[in-house]
Amino acid sequence: MSSEESGNKHYVPFVGLLEDYVGRSPWDYYSWGHIAFGIATFSIFSLLITIWELFIGPATMPWYYILIFVLIVAVGWELIENTILWKLGLKYENRRDSFINALFDIIFVTGGGTATWLMKWIIMDVMGHLGRWFYLSAIILFCFVLIAYFIGFFITNEETKKARKELGKVIS
Repeated sequence: MSSEESGNKHYVPFVGLLEDYVGRSPWDYYSWGHIAFGIATFSIFSLLITIWELFIGPATMPWYYILIFVLIVAVGWELIENTILWKLGLKYENRRDSFINALFDIIFVTGGGTATWLMKWIIMDVMGHLGRWFYLSAIILFCFVLIAYFIGFFITNEETKKARKELGKVIS
């Protein structure tokens, strides 16, 4: 039984290194997935401008609109994740995210999109390279962030195993 079910309040750290804090702490290993989601969302939506410029001419839509789309997707995803997916029993341990975790998830998605926008600005606007270098860099950045997600997942599981061993509850 979790502390929410028992009604007890306890300290929740900023970084959730144990399974009990996943979805409650502002930063957990799923945060890396939200950053990757922001990178992918910005990259996919930016294709609207890139394809327009390739086939029609100069785009009339400013690039910051893409970041607004990323923010809308981030908020929409958190609503879906904590209502529909929770109702279907597809959430981690079938529990909703805490408000602070959901807020930080939105910040991380938007941060991933902002980092990608900055990368686009450096590659395409400052350096003057073609969009293909931006998209290649975005794919590489996405892969690095996914690797960080898997490392965070491993660390969380190892820390949980250690904590449970100390309590005499060995995970098999």
